[in-house]
Formats: sequence, C-alpha cells, structure tokens
Amino acid sequence: RTPLTSLRTNIETLTRADELPEIERRQLLADVKEQLVELSVLVADLVDLARESSLDRGEDDYTEIRLDTLVEEAVMRARRYARGLAFESALEPCLISGVVARIDRAIANLLDNAIKWSPSGGVVEVSVADGEVVVRDHGSGIDEEDLPHVFDRFYRATSSRGLPGSGLGLAIVKQVAELHGASLSAANAEDGGARIVLRFPILEGAEEKS
Repeated sequence: RTPLTSLRTNIETLTRADELPEIERRQLLADVKEQLVELSVLVADLVDLARESSLDRGEDDYTEIRLDTLVEEAVMRARRYARGLAFESALEPCLISGVVARIDRAIANLLDNAIKWSPSGGVVEVSVADGEVVVRDHGSGIDEEDLPHVFDRFYRATSSRGLPGSGLGLAIVKQVAELHGASLSAANAEDGGARIVLRFPILEGAEEKS
C-alpha cells in the first residue's frame, strides 16, 4: 500500500469517528500524522530528484569543497537526531569540486540510510580519504538480489517494506554522483552490515589547505 492509499483509508475511517472507540480514534489520528510526514518526505524527495535531473554540469555552480569538513558537519547533525546510535568517523583532508548543497544532501541521505538500518545501540562508521566517502552500518546487510537495485528510483527491498522512506534517498545520491563524475557502489561488509562508497575526483592541494 502506498502512503496515499493508507492515508485515504484512514481518513475515510475517520469520517465515522463518532462510531469509533476513543482509543481507536486516537490511533487513527496518530497514523494520519505519520502518513502526512511520510508524504511530505516523498514530495521533497521527488522535487530534489527532478531538480537534479534538470541540472547540467554548469561550472558556475561549482566551488572547491573540503569533503572531510562537509562530512563532519553532516555527522554532527546525524548525532543530534539519532541519539540511540554511535558514530565513528575517520576523516582525512580532501579537496573536491562540486555543488555544496547537492553533495551535502547526498551525504545526508547516505547517513539516513545507515541510521534506518542500524539496530538500537548500533554503530555507524564514516570515513573520508582520497575523495572516497564510506558509510557503513552494522544492520542486517543487503540481500544479494537487492544489491543491483539499491540505487534505483522507488526501489524498496523486501526487508524494508515496513520501514519509513520514499525509496528515493539512494536514487538521489546516484544522481548527485553522476552530476559530479563520481562513482557509487554498495556491498555487504564481511562481518555484517552494508557498506556504501561514494568516490569523487579529487583536486590537488588538500594537504596545503588543511
């Protein structure tokens, strides 16, 4: 069932609110609020995806970016809302060229994905080195049949059907990667969990500017 279908069903049920027990009315209202949030996320992701699709590689929008600093800031934000998780980071100075807002969104989406799959009390590992951003969780990993499709638009792995999300987060990361001439891959870590690698072309001089 899509978020819109579920929302419509709950609203139709609420039209008979006077016939429902109080506890059921409250639960339905809570469900409607959650579904509205999910729809808002979906719309925002669709807008971002459309925006990325319409962008050319216009050099005017490109600036030099300290990738390690951008990732550090994204991890700090993630720590604030994923309080039940620990974040371990190893960030080496790295200079790339790109559109800051786009790369920031891609990194945030990678972290959101790792957070979603991490068990309570789990660890999210993040590293930056030589233009490569690696985000690794310690969740259940990615089923082999799902690996070729994790960056497809609207793709939801069977094991993720009960989890929140639009199915667009990693597709947006893929588009950002393509816009910047970066590579993107996903694999299972040998000792469990998923490992996603986003690798950008680097600029010379990171050490001098660190």
